[in-house]
Amino acid sequence: MNQFSQRISAVINSSKFHWGIIFFGIALRLIRYLYNPSLWFDESVVATDIINRGFMEFLQPSPDYTQTGPLGFFILIKLAIQVFGNSEYAFRLFPLLFGIISLFLFYKVAKHILNPEAVVIALGLFAILDPLVWYSTTLKPYSIDVAVTLLIYTFVINMRTKQLNMLQTAFFAFAGAVVVWFSHPSIFIIAGVGVCSVAFCSINKEWARLRGQLFIYSIWALSFVALYILYTHNLTSDMDYNMGIEKALKMENSLMPFPPESLKDIRWYVDSFFETFDSAIGLSFAGLAAFAFIVGGISMYSENRERFLLLISPFFFTVVAAALHQYSIKGRLILFLVPLMLLIISEGVAKVSNKSGHNPAKVGIILIALLFLYPFSWATYHIKNPSSLEEIKPVLSYIKDNWQKEDILYIHFYTQYAFEYYSKYYPEPFAFDEKEYLIGIAPGAWYYKWRKNKIHDNYRMREDITQSSTDIMKEYVKDLNKLKGRHRVWILFTGKVASMGLEDAKFFLYHLDTIGKRLDSFGRPGVAVAYLYDLSEQVQ
Repeated sequence: MNQFSQRISAVINSSKFHWGIIFFGIALRLIRYLYNPSLWFDESVVATDIINRGFMEFLQPSPDYTQTGPLGFFILIKLAIQVFGNSEYAFRLFPLLFGIISLFLFYKVAKHILNPEAVVIALGLFAILDPLVWYSTTLKPYSIDVAVTLLIYTFVINMRTKQLNMLQTAFFAFAGAVVVWFSHPSIFIIAGVGVCSVAFCSINKEWARLRGQLFIYSIWALSFVALYILYTHNLTSDMDYNMGIEKALKMENSLMPFPPESLKDIRWYVDSFFETFDSAIGLSFAGLAAFAFIVGGISMYSENRERFLLLISPFFFTVVAAALHQYSIKGRLILFLVPLMLLIISEGVAKVSNKSGHNPAKVGIILIALLFLYPFSWATYHIKNPSSLEEIKPVLSYIKDNWQKEDILYIHFYTQYAFEYYSKYYPEPFAFDEKEYLIGIAPGAWYYKWRKNKIHDNYRMREDITQSSTDIMKEYVKDLNKLKGRHRVWILFTGKVASMGLEDAKFFLYHLDTIGKRLDSFGRPGVAVAYLYDLSEQVQ
């Protein structure tokens, strides 16, 4: 039995098995990508904005919405659509490529930092975790954040383990200066590893290495300053004008209560810590993952303090930014930290397995099985059932197939970006004449964040854009009542929107059922759905 366990261990720890995991991770990402779901709200906002702006215009805030993405991200996507056209494949190409590159970079970093028995655990989790797969196939910059994090660590590993010549020093200085432009949170990584690396060189009296690293980190810092002056400052100023960073963080319950002043505030910290392992990383047994993270951190600190501090230092700068209410430590915005957390978690699992009395193999198998259970089940489920948030294409096809001459299409305000993309810019557009559709009114505050250049006349001259639920419902009713007298009205919804605690779609349908007759429907509520109404006569 012991020989069998040794053979199994040898296979699992072999490079061939590791490469198998990497190719499985690539397959998971390609399957999602090739499924080619419709662009959902966030994606369609970015897509229409990129289509309508030139390269130099990206330096300024979007005239259409509160822009937050990194400059390099917009430039890459613009290049992709200029070469390959305005398809979803082109828009999602670079997130996919960076997601795939991250697998190779993570393997390289893991082999250098982790003990051998922890490498396969870390690599397996990185390959299958849903947030990492999802954001590799979505028009979002977060997979680029992950790749940039790992790229910076590969730079640092080389800078810490090799004596660089002038050419290598120049290369790392230039490469690091460039990647800063592709990832906002890269500054937290650079600040963390930079402070640690300089401190280690000083403590160890590695003066030649210190001079080279000071030069490299100085170039990186100067690049960030240039980026801030030319680009980031404009975004933050625009956001402060339209909404404010603190208000945006509050809306997502991501505003760190610092300093904590009550038990509720302290609970926020505890809940956020455990929530990170579930929502950001995608590990359903958050308590177990947190335990492994703590054990891994203690183990790394005791065995190799330098290695641990290099991994943990970016967390400190991220938390400082969150305490200053300039960043969030929840959800997708900390995806760039997930690779570092996985390294520490995997080290913890390996340590528990090796220190668990007479049955280390059994304990290790249980721990690994529990950690992998949900991510692996979810990954294999999506092989057959790739996910889509808002599938508008089949609904638009149905409307087109059943369209009659006097029909009118009413588009719920949340759907307007996706509709704009698929009706105007899609390679095979679902073309509608401007007289054939109208965009529904939105709550006042919505325009100042999402449609700054198309503020509705109802709100244009108002200084106070806050509205009660009753006011919003009145606006909706007044807008829908304009459709009275028409024989065939299509009402198009995507996603789930609750402007007043009640889903908009449910409220709209309730009112439409009182003023007309429902003739048809197609699609899935909460994903994408269209309803056909006869509003020619008042329903008794």
